[in-house]
Amino acid sequence: MKKSINLIWLTLLANCSSIPNDNFKEIYQREICDKYSLYANSKDLNGSLSLYADDAIVNGSAVEPIVGIETIKENFIKWHESTETINHSATVISAKVFGNEAFAYGSWKVDQIMKDGSKREERGHWSTHNVKVGNNWKMTIDHTNDAEFYKIRNTP
Repeated sequence: MKKSINLIWLTLLANCSSIPNDNFKEIYQREICDKYSLYANSKDLNGSLSLYADDAIVNGSAVEPIVGIETIKENFIKWHESTETINHSATVISAKVFGNEAFAYGSWKVDQIMKDGSKREERGHWSTHNVKVGNNWKMTIDHTNDAEFYKIRNTP
């Protein structure tokens, strides 16, 4: 009987101390992806930066990694200043939480009208490493690839 009670307590403790990964996918969609798109579409610099840890790294297709929150800030400013409108969206394919760390990946798309009037449509995939800071998830590594870039480089 004592073993059964201990097993019940251990099961309850394990269930209370972690977020089920099925629920975490929904949490990540809402807390990171949807906010990233909202902030990108409204060109909300402070909102965008709030999703990153101070020492974060953004690694995109065929460009040098962007290291640290100040450099990430400069990159967002350049993006915002070069566009009239941004229509960004992202979808989580999978997200897994391990205590105060998490990994997620998904797809993204952005349709933009540039300041010169030209239109840009980009599609790709992303993956992130995240840490829990207080009650919020912050990206420490944000890796994106441009599906078109990949297709062009790998065409025979």
